[in-house]
Amino acid sequence: MGWIMRIAICDDEVKAIEMYTRDLQRICRENDIEADFTKYRSGDQLLFFTEDIVRDTDILFLDVGMPGTNGIETAKRLRENGYEGEIIFLTSSREAVFYAFDVRATNYLVKEMASEKRLKEVFLRAVETAREKRSEYLLLTGVGEYRNIRISEIRYFEVSQKIVTVYYGDTSFEFVSTIGKLENLLFSKGFVRISRSCIVATRYVASFAYEKVTLTTGENLSVGRKYYKELKNTMKGGSDERQDERE
Repeated sequence: MGWIMRIAICDDEVKAIEMYTRDLQRICRENDIEADFTKYRSGDQLLFFTEDIVRDTDILFLDVGMPGTNGIETAKRLRENGYEGEIIFLTSSREAVFYAFDVRATNYLVKEMASEKRLKEVFLRAVETAREKRSEYLLLTGVGEYRNIRISEIRYFEVSQKIVTVYYGDTSFEFVSTIGKLENLLFSKGFVRISRSCIVATRYVASFAYEKVTLTTGENLSVGRKYYKELKNTMKGGSDERQDERE
């Protein structure tokens, strides 16, 4: 399972929310998916909790035809605020598919017509995509803001006391964590610890020596004496270009 799948259902019809919740819970049980459900009665109510949705929700079932802010506009605002999760529209008409592309919706279900088989197929496909995205991105929370960062863009993490700075792309971001937590989280994602205060992405290592690592960007990072052996063993799987300068 790996983690709890966070699912939100937004519909102005209570019966619809109850029906989808019941059916999705059954599908989750049958497919060994641990899930948590959050329910909203309108687009406006959901948008009030935009920060929670962006940070926590993997899959959003969103009714198109709601009073107030409709589903299309709600989805648009969520995307503008950084929501990268899966959106599945609930609609009374197939015409919703024409709007789905504009907000990168995963799929849609026509109310009263979607079979249990169709619901299961759409949902399990969204679950698989959500799991893949979880492995591709790292959600970090700082003081008053958060960043959803693509792991492939991260060069390294540097820790000073409990403040961690992540360097990625052409910018950086500070958040609170520990080097131990990061090491456990990133162990299988192509990162290696090179000192008491630094974890580096192996894909960005151009060369390394006993006391330093040089990144493809030209940045030099210090290597701790006790971490050199692990660094060397890890980099043995890399290309010849990422070699030990002492050899």
